[in-house]
Amino acid sequence: MAVNRSERFKQFREFIHGGRQTDRFVRIEPTSYAATWAGRFGGFPTLDEQIDFNNYFVHDGCTWMNIEYEAIIPELKWNRQLIKEESDGSTYWQETIELKSGLKKRVVANKPGTISWLAEPAVKKESDFDLIDFYADQIALNADSVASYCKEYSKKASDNFLIPSAALLTAFEVYYLIDYPDMPLFFMDYEDRYIKSVKKVHQANLIVMEKLAKVGIECFFTGSAGLELLSPGIFEKAIIPFQREFNNRARQFDCISNYHICGHSRKLIECGVIDRIKPTIFETCSTPPCGNNVSLRAAVDGISPDIITKGNLELDLLRNGTVDEIIAAANDIIESTKHRRHIIGLADATIIEGTPEENIRAFIGTAVPLFA
Repeated sequence: MAVNRSERFKQFREFIHGGRQTDRFVRIEPTSYAATWAGRFGGFPTLDEQIDFNNYFVHDGCTWMNIEYEAIIPELKWNRQLIKEESDGSTYWQETIELKSGLKKRVVANKPGTISWLAEPAVKKESDFDLIDFYADQIALNADSVASYCKEYSKKASDNFLIPSAALLTAFEVYYLIDYPDMPLFFMDYEDRYIKSVKKVHQANLIVMEKLAKVGIECFFTGSAGLELLSPGIFEKAIIPFQREFNNRARQFDCISNYHICGHSRKLIECGVIDRIKPTIFETCSTPPCGNNVSLRAAVDGISPDIITKGNLELDLLRNGTVDEIIAAANDIIESTKHRRHIIGLADATIIEGTPEENIRAFIGTAVPLFA
């Protein structure tokens, strides 16, 4: 049966904004896989690469762009110098930026087929938090330029049956400046200073969100960046107030908020944290080995039916499993999420490099027979 892409897209939008509990939709996020699949190794995919991927593996999609603030705002451009190359193609770049308080440094690494990562962060001590504040100030001041950058992308995504979305990095990821494992240490050692910068970044995100909503961005992705491993008490101070306001503001603009936790969400679900911050979509409800929920059924039962849940196919299974195993896993997701709004999707926002095409097709075709 041929897919009526326009009608399907309309149904997906209706589902997101309060459609029937029994509807079934499937969404996958390829991230760097889409770039690799297109023959360009490494990094976030371009919009054209995401569109090509979605046209080839037809599914109910959002396409999200990682807003490259440093490419838009001259004041945030770092000076780069190659410092190391390795036999596997990895490269290491030392980057510097000058502030009134002095020179800040970081090392960014790249490897073919993956997204860049911080090999050495710029924020290592309390005094470095002025860099976070500087970023927040510049982003707030240049929100119009950011919106202009996203305007053409927004229309092109919609024209290709994709919900235009933006990854507004949360205050806890702070724009590629802090190494994730350092975040809880900074919070515990410098709580007042940490919260001060969190507030600044949060306010900058709200300003950018309003501008982007006006140019057609419909969905905003955020996440906890590993802080789900910490106590609900830290969430109470450092995350809940800001994320709740973020999600409420998205609703005011008739937009979607998609809140991502990599895996260990059980305690937060049991304590009612997800219900309190109330995103439009919550992912994921992963079970071992990806997460710590007892079962997908138990996890989704612990979340308000007003919130759409998403997941939970393991990425390793999608890459290394047989077609029969993937079909069985997809059917288990369908059975475990009956009678609630749930997007059948991956256990994380990516596809691992080397995942066979037939595995992706088996998952999509099982999750929603319309796409078989």
